[in-house]
Amino acid sequence: MGQTDGGPPDQDRVRIGVAVTTVGRWGPLRELLGDLAAQTLRPSAVAIAHHDEADNPELDELVASFSGSLDIRTVVSPRGISNGRNAAAAALSDDVDWLWFPNDTTRIEPDTLTRLSQHCVAPTTAVAAQLVDTEGPRNPLPPPGSTLTRRNVWGAMEPATLFERIAFEAAGGWNTTLGSGADTPWQSGEGPDLLLRMAEHDGFAITWVPDIAIRAQTEFAHLPPHERRRKQRGYGRGHGYVLRLWHYPLWYKAANLVAAALMPLRKPEKFGPGEAFALLVGRTEGVLGRPFTRTTDHRAILR
Repeated sequence: MGQTDGGPPDQDRVRIGVAVTTVGRWGPLRELLGDLAAQTLRPSAVAIAHHDEADNPELDELVASFSGSLDIRTVVSPRGISNGRNAAAAALSDDVDWLWFPNDTTRIEPDTLTRLSQHCVAPTTAVAAQLVDTEGPRNPLPPPGSTLTRRNVWGAMEPATLFERIAFEAAGGWNTTLGSGADTPWQSGEGPDLLLRMAEHDGFAITWVPDIAIRAQTEFAHLPPHERRRKQRGYGRGHGYVLRLWHYPLWYKAANLVAAALMPLRKPEKFGPGEAFALLVGRTEGVLGRPFTRTTDHRAILR
């Protein structure tokens, strides 16, 4: 499975499936599908999960417009990004060997899947590229060749990571209690949780590929201030909850809280005092395992 002789990848042997969940961003989704259709190594299949059980003419028209270049399947799923990703992955089934889960706002260069496919070689079961937006890299990746640890797992961002399908399924897929739109307070952390569960299985190996960039929408800059703070708090809850779920040591939890408070100094272009305080409160709530106030808008926090 994958490239072994140093030549160009064989599309029949590197079967990459794209599983994307959307909340109706049809314009950005069209751009993503256009990027996929223009790939030098096209995906074997694309599955789009959405949350509207009613007839959807926008989606139908979008799928029809790419019918000559992409094998696109659609599926209705419960709300929440993890629910959608699981449903889309199931729609691809064993027609693919590798799964990629971009957001509906993700953009890639024409040779991205070709370059990623060169790393889809045993014993690798996950390939982590660099997620970037207009503000630069989202998270630093460890040096190539590093093994996965509970500290560096946070460098692997979900829309920039490929997963071997069998290993993904063996780990149970995405945890639907985590991630944007989940019906819980824990609105992030699904990526580290998945990789840590995959790493518990024999044969797990990750390849870090910092020289391949996956382009993303900015996390918070496009939002009004009150939305940025709400999103930071929800994401912070998920982050802190994963620290609790995976029994990180107390010193590491404390360091993450201090890091949140210092965000205006560490990343002043991205965090003002209000955003940093919201992140700090959220992480504290996650570490403690409960929100300080009743929350009813989990599903409104979307990527």
